[in-house]
Amino acid sequence: MLTLAKEELISGQDLFSAVPERIRKYLCGVPADKLMEIRLRSGVSLSLVCTDGIFYITHKGRLTENYREAVTVTGNDIRRGLELVTRSSVYAFENEIKNGYVTLAGGHRVGISGDAVIDEGKISHIRSVQSLNYRFAREVIGAADCVIDRIFDGKKIKNTLIVSPPMCGKTTMLRDIARQLSQRGKKVSIVDERGEIAALSFGASPFELGANCDVLANVNKADGMLLMLRAMSPDVIITDEIGDERDFAAISEIKKRGVSVITTLHGMDFAEGGFEEIIRICGVGQCLS
Repeated sequence: MLTLAKEELISGQDLFSAVPERIRKYLCGVPADKLMEIRLRSGVSLSLVCTDGIFYITHKGRLTENYREAVTVTGNDIRRGLELVTRSSVYAFENEIKNGYVTLAGGHRVGISGDAVIDEGKISHIRSVQSLNYRFAREVIGAADCVIDRIFDGKKIKNTLIVSPPMCGKTTMLRDIARQLSQRGKKVSIVDERGEIAALSFGASPFELGANCDVLANVNKADGMLLMLRAMSPDVIITDEIGDERDFAAISEIKKRGVSVITTLHGMDFAEGGFEEIIRICGVGQCLS
C-alpha cells in the first residue's frame, strides 16, 4: 500500500488538518498520488474518490471496494469537521457555507450539504450539515503544455474558453496557463473568486505563478475582471467558471480594451454547433474541450 509522501503531506496539510482527528488517523495508508476527494457522510461509510474509482477505508486503514467493511462516519465527525473547516467560527464563514463550500489555504475546497434554509427564494444558510466533501488541490507543472501553443496567435494571446465536465482539471490547467504566460513575459491578472486558482494566504500563493502575475481573490468575477482591467494594465485576465450575464458583459468590455480573456466553463456533451454557440454567448475567440 502506498503511503502519503512527505511532499504530499506538506502540500495537503491545510486539507488534512481540517479533517476530523478520528478520521485523519485512517488516512496514513492512502495512495496520495491518486487521491481526489475525502467524503464524509453522517451515518455512512467513509469513502475516497481516487483517479481509479471510489474506495472505502477499513478500521485497519486499508482500502476496500466493500462499503460494509469500512469505517462509519458519525454525526460527531461531521460537527468536528465543520469546526475545523471554519476554525470554530461557523458564523464567520456563513457566506461561503450558504454557497455550498469553504476554500482552505492551499486551494483545497470543502463542499458542504445538509438541510438548507430558504429566505426570499435564496439559501440563507445550511443547518444540520450531513456531508463534507474534501477536494484535494494539486499543482501540476506542465498541465497546459498541450494547449499553450493554441492560445497564441503570433505574439497575441487568443481569447480562450476551456470547457469540460467537473473534476477533469480545468482549474489545474488554468493555473499552469497563467504560470506559462507569466514566464513568457505576459502581464497576467488572475481574478480568483473562490480562492482556488492562486489560493492566496496572507498575500502569497503556494503555487508557482511566475514573475508577472497579479491576483485579486475573493471578489465577484465580473467586478474583479473590470477592476483588474483598470488597475493592473494586464495583457490577459484569467478567471474560473464564468456563467452569468454580468460575466459575459465584463468580458465584452475587456475585449473592447484590447485585453485578452482566458476562462473556463462547466460543460458535458454538446450537439453539433454547440461550441460555436458557447463562443458567441461568452464572447471568446476559441473553445478548448
